[in-house]
Amino acid sequence: MSVKKILVPLDGSENAEKIGGWVAGIADPLHAEVELLTIVDPEKIELPDSTAEDNHMIPGRPGPYDKPGYDPGIGVSGAAGMVSGPLIAPGHGGHVEHAPAFGTQILDRVMEQAAAYVDREAAQMNSIGVKASGKAIMGDPATEIVKHAEQEGCDLIAMATHRGSSLARGVLGSVTDRVLHSAHIPVMAVHPEHLSAFSGATGQPDEILVPLDGSERSATAVAIALDLATAIGAEVVFARVVQYPYYGVTAMDAAAFSSDYGFSFQRKAAETSLEPFVARADKLGIKARSVVVTGAPAGRILDLAKSMDRPLIVMSTRGESGFKRWVLGSVTDKVVRSSGLPVLVVPPPAAKD
Repeated sequence: MSVKKILVPLDGSENAEKIGGWVAGIADPLHAEVELLTIVDPEKIELPDSTAEDNHMIPGRPGPYDKPGYDPGIGVSGAAGMVSGPLIAPGHGGHVEHAPAFGTQILDRVMEQAAAYVDREAAQMNSIGVKASGKAIMGDPATEIVKHAEQEGCDLIAMATHRGSSLARGVLGSVTDRVLHSAHIPVMAVHPEHLSAFSGATGQPDEILVPLDGSERSATAVAIALDLATAIGAEVVFARVVQYPYYGVTAMDAAAFSSDYGFSFQRKAAETSLEPFVARADKLGIKARSVVVTGAPAGRILDLAKSMDRPLIVMSTRGESGFKRWVLGSVTDKVVRSSGLPVLVVPPPAAKD
């Protein structure tokens, strides 16, 4: 799979610079174009309180704010969807201009500010030699990200996310979560808290971890992993997690306990299953190795990744027949939410409508 166009949604936060610099490190060796996208959600724009006599606040609908010369005072407040500062360039302060405006004018001004913002971010990428462009659109953020990626022929979506404490289940941003569960192209979830501010091409991993489980579904992640490794010069580690079998039944009750019975056979089968992938990488001139570990899949994958230098995890998810979206497998879901590392999630071909 060849990655030639990467979509990077930005929300106006300080994470924008971090994600931009990290993605530049991926895009540069791939000779891929980067499109920066910010989305204004009109449902998130709060207009000033209306009067009791005329309670029309919806942009575009006649009301007290649709009268020429009306001074809205502080204008709007709150976030405009993916844009964090209405009437100002996202991420550059918190004030709102005092100027006469009504509903449609406010939306127009927010869109102008959003467009200027992504243009500046794109210019910064272009300054280091990465071809980039910016675009601002209006609508529901998650829906528009997925639709725009498909319409523009993007090969990859790269988004910021975050995780919870080590004692709690990881948490994804709501927009990132929805995109992960609805996009038909690979989505890279990047944790910006572990990245430095924009400083050029910084996103090149030294090792790419590809967890496999022996199924054709999991193998869909191999192509893009090898494509990235070829361009970046990273080593690929193909991994398989084997769980101990459990046996045991008593006369009165069932009792489970771990056993070595047949385990050596399972481990050998797992090692054998990874050999073709290592051989495939060798033919492409990519440094690769395989590793088989024992335990709970998500936990062992995370342990492997944390033992590596600047890793990128590339793994597949599973498709659900009868639905128009793909659903994260439980192992993939846990890894994305809990790792704190960049994870590239690849949907199966069957998931595409």
